[in-house]
Amino acid sequence: MVVDSTHLPPPEIAMPERNGNRRRRIFALLPCRALLGLIAGVGTAAATENHAFKGPTVILATIPISTMIRALDAESFETRQHAALRLLDAATNVDYPLPQRRAVQEQLRRGLDHPSLEVQIQSLRLLQQIDQAAVDAQFRQLLNPKINPSDVDLVGWRAFSELVGNDFASRQFYARLYLGHQRQIEHLIHQQHHVAGGLRMRPVDASVSRYPAANHDLDRWALVLFAESILEPTATAYPSSRLMMSLAHSGVGPCLGNDEDDELVRRLIHHWLLRHRDLGSVCDQLRIAMRYRCDSLAMELCRCILHDPDSPAPWQTTAILAAGVLSASHPQFADSSLEIDSVLASRLADKRTAHVWRMIPSRKTKIRSQVGDVAMAMLLYRHQIDPRTVGFNEIQADPTFIYRDDSIGFGDENERATAHQNARRRLRESGYDVPSFSRNVSRSLEE
Repeated sequence: MVVDSTHLPPPEIAMPERNGNRRRRIFALLPCRALLGLIAGVGTAAATENHAFKGPTVILATIPISTMIRALDAESFETRQHAALRLLDAATNVDYPLPQRRAVQEQLRRGLDHPSLEVQIQSLRLLQQIDQAAVDAQFRQLLNPKINPSDVDLVGWRAFSELVGNDFASRQFYARLYLGHQRQIEHLIHQQHHVAGGLRMRPVDASVSRYPAANHDLDRWALVLFAESILEPTATAYPSSRLMMSLAHSGVGPCLGNDEDDELVRRLIHHWLLRHRDLGSVCDQLRIAMRYRCDSLAMELCRCILHDPDSPAPWQTTAILAAGVLSASHPQFADSSLEIDSVLASRLADKRTAHVWRMIPSRKTKIRSQVGDVAMAMLLYRHQIDPRTVGFNEIQADPTFIYRDDSIGFGDENERATAHQNARRRLRESGYDVPSFSRNVSRSLEE
């Protein structure tokens, strides 16, 4: 709130007048021009104000500022109110020089130790209003497309823009995030500065990560990801590990579409993954990158797994499915480092079990998914053959990986052998003859 002091009527009684002795002590502090103003019938505040500055470029003298602060304890409510408004104006009006505004804030901070409880309370309230006025000014700059985003000094904005960019969509998103979570963001930035300064904080104090009740609460998820992307990983290891596992293996997580806000949350997830490369496994990170379409990172992680055929079986099945998705949406993914069909064919001889799953609890038979089963299913998919038509009877669709890897399997070896034989025949009919590979043929793949 900015008030122009020229529009304020001068208070008739600007100083506390509880007794004659106190009045005489106050008058003794006033300069001659202020006393002449009083004699002429002008209020004390107006007289001191006229003496203090003749325009916005003259700094207020120490006595008038302290006089206004003492007026916060006046018996008259109108006097206290006018003094507060003048102090607020003197500290926030951009027409006044910066040294003057800082001098007012310094005097108000001294007022926090004033013997009068009223002055202490009013000084605290005014300092809070001054701080909020500064925040409001920065908030308006953030939403003003004519202002360079690097000139905006709103708390947390620079750290946020380094993660998601500083385009206007990012500015609008952060404005909404700040409005809804101002106190949490200010506390977060305060923690970041303390940790950066060498003060270690306990994980329970440093983390603001709490799971939102609803997956569609993008603002709350953005706050969680923002916090864990800028705080020291050592301070938030437990929450980050829990978040990694939840996003990779459950339905917990923000539900994203295709609008601008969803894209910004997607960028936060991308940077959060980069920040926490040492948490979880490469497979967990790949699952999250695929789930939230962080394609560049997903391709990097997928190549990392496929280039090592000896990596764990569940990693292989996840990477095989991811490769099928990524090669379809990004043709350069296969051309740059992999020949997908050759990689898939090389995995057909991998008999390691990746998953064991019972589809229906009442059935005694369990479905075992081997790496070779998943590779064959993706070969069929790439050549436009439905795996169900050749014997993959339990296969189920997946919105991220096309098929659920734990559903690509068989109850016994006879079913598996029959399905693989039928699949090879159908592939030959479509023009692709599956080459023969042993388990150790593709120990390394050229990039």
